[in-house]
Amino acid sequence: MNVATRKRTVYHISPLRLWLVPGMLIIIALFMLALPYLEPDAPDSGNIIIYMATFFFVFAGVMYLIMRYTRLELSADGIKLYQFGYKLETDWDNVAHLYDESGVEGLVLHRPMDCQGARTLNNFRNTKIKGVQFYSSEQIQLLVEHRLIPIEAFAYWLKKGQLRDDLIRRAPALGNG
Repeated sequence: MNVATRKRTVYHISPLRLWLVPGMLIIIALFMLALPYLEPDAPDSGNIIIYMATFFFVFAGVMYLIMRYTRLELSADGIKLYQFGYKLETDWDNVAHLYDESGVEGLVLHRPMDCQGARTLNNFRNTKIKGVQFYSSEQIQLLVEHRLIPIEAFAYWLKKGQLRDDLIRRAPALGNG
């Protein structure tokens, strides 16, 4: 095993995903602070605007920290995905292949993960956003079997960074496909 394979590498979610929600909250807070200057004839709303803007700034900070916590850690021991509320982990020899469909990327495993995070993620497998299923039927089945590590939040680094090369270098099965 060479030095590059032993080194621990950490990937955070894409810059756009990281700043999208906190950025929108900061814009709302700034707009609220500018409101009295944009509409000077409006009745004085007192300190409520300052309190609301402060709330949005603090909420933006909390959201940034939650999003920043999400990370994919590659080490000689294996792969770990840290999300707010759960952690998934497995050894490199358990990685079967890369599910490389755009927007739903993931690592498919040979054997089920035996960790609380896999059970937690399984509980949220049927999540929908505005009626659209978050996972495909194939991915749902893999989540039920505890054999999927979803990495779509890191797809930016698969396409524009070193993540794909790092995965191929560490997971023997990925280099064959």
